[in-house]
Amino acid sequence: MSNQELIIRVDARERGKIIARLESLEGVKLEIEDLEHGDYILPNGVVVERKSATDFILSIVDEGVWAHVEALAQTFHKVVYIIEGDPYVARFHQKALDVHRAFARMILEYNVAVIPSSDADNTAMMVFLLAQGELSRNDPSGPP
Repeated sequence: MSNQELIIRVDARERGKIIARLESLEGVKLEIEDLEHGDYILPNGVVVERKSATDFILSIVDEGVWAHVEALAQTFHKVVYIIEGDPYVARFHQKALDVHRAFARMILEYNVAVIPSSDADNTAMMVFLLAQGELSRNDPSGPP
């Protein structure tokens, strides 16, 4: 990897373990700001939206997820949703099929990558690796 600084723009509402973990990584610079869309903006127009499994299910139930996904897809080159926790645990009378349908629609209709994460530390590492991968795509000395 190059000596380029890895800049990750972070929504000011994001707090806690993910930010602490990202700040602990060498070469990472966080720019905290009020983002209109997304939780983390990575190099090359990649946005990461992090949702707890409970919040994700609520957004499926109230159908708010679709306007949000559409806005992200229209604004950014690539959209990644990280779902933290188990979305299949029964919460609001949803069934596994409801979750499968939402994932399928996000992937097929909006070209959104959906990534599961067990906890904040794993979410932070995924955000870091996605950002690092995008930065290396701009680096002539990095992988093709």
